[in-house]
Amino acid sequence: MKRMNFYFSTKLTFDDYVHDHSFALRIMPPESTSQHILSCSLNISPYVPTQQTVDAFGNNVTAGYLRDDHRYLDFEIKGTAEVDSVKHRTDYMPCYLYQSEYTAPDDELRKFYAELKDRYIGSVSDRVAFFSDILSDIIDYKKGVTDISTTAAQAFELKAGVCQDFSHILISLLRMDGIAARYIAGLAFCDGETHSWVEYWTGDHWEGIDPANNCAVNDDYLVISQGRDFRDCAIDRGVMFGKYTKQLQLVRSVLS
Repeated sequence: MKRMNFYFSTKLTFDDYVHDHSFALRIMPPESTSQHILSCSLNISPYVPTQQTVDAFGNNVTAGYLRDDHRYLDFEIKGTAEVDSVKHRTDYMPCYLYQSEYTAPDDELRKFYAELKDRYIGSVSDRVAFFSDILSDIIDYKKGVTDISTTAAQAFELKAGVCQDFSHILISLLRMDGIAARYIAGLAFCDGETHSWVEYWTGDHWEGIDPANNCAVNDDYLVISQGRDFRDCAIDRGVMFGKYTKQLQLVRSVLS
């Protein structure tokens, strides 16, 4: 078990004024078998009353509405948590067996899986490690070549991407292999921004693996949200009115 202090901030800046801005934040880390949230505070600017709900995947959702004109939305969390990765979660959902928007394979990814599936026989954990090892050999970790809309098939064609892309490709392979897998968004000591990794179902509990770093998840990882893919776990989503604006996002996170 490890006690950690966490901090995460995001600054959204728009290039023109917006109004009637409804937003939903998945930023408050959930309480679970493997992580105990000792304290957590949320600050939003401009100030706006919010409502707390929980979505179908067990994520904490903070919903708010800004009616007046504004050109930015800043939010941050800070708190303390105890993480114990030995205490496994068992919140299984059948939907994690099926491909989703970001993980649906194309012909190239299906062919790649078909070439691999009989090369290694072992336990679920052994097979997951095998697929992760292969990806670490053929996919380059490279920023700037993908974005938040990039799918597993597109990233696999590029043979490059960031943690989100590694996670989507591995999830796609595991689901083709009949292994339930889910996307995790959170904080980790290996990154200064949000990070993503994968949890797979062993048959009676979830285990975590970080395909971008090709390692097992340990007490250095704090879960913020989970779902079928990035779409279910997006830190912030919103709808607003105003002129077309570009959105500049600055993110900073710290674990200590």
